Amino acid sequence: MFHKVESSKLKLLAMIADRVVFHPGEVIYAQGDTSDAVYVVLEGQFKVSLNTVNGVIDFAEHVRGALLGEAGVLCDQNRMATITAETTITALRIDREPFLQLLRESAPFNHAVMSELGRQIMDLNNICAQLVQRLPTGTPAVDAGRKIAAPAPSSNTPVH
Repeated sequence: MFHKVESSKLKLLAMIADRVVFHPGEVIYAQGDTSDAVYVVLEGQFKVSLNTVNGVIDFAEHVRGALLGEAGVLCDQNRMATITAETTITALRIDREPFLQLLRESAPFNHAVMSELGRQIMDLNNICAQLVQRLPTGTPAVDAGRKIAAPAPSSNTPVH
């Protein structure tokens, strides 16, 4: 992912990052946690889960080379999903402020991160398209930028 980043910035990345290991079943970060760092997965496989009112949904599995947590850091939002190690994971952990500084100082580093975000958006678009194709005909589309309101009770539904 960082093959076009200047060697001086890669050395800086190696100096500011902590090498961390997660064992199978260990949570790398949980949905709702503060987005305090970004992880670059060097080895291993992990799954992405979402806690919903209907239970936990495991919706993606990834392997080495992935960048984790960058969206929450960039948007200053809490973690949107839970990431759990499926196999032993070796990763680099980069704290929030050094990561943001690298983005400001290195156009190639910034481009690598933006390219990864773009790839993730394309993957999510594909997942959404597959899910929409499974919906019954006539199901209304939902604007992802708006919260889904609870359905209003129909005139045939008794109100308690």
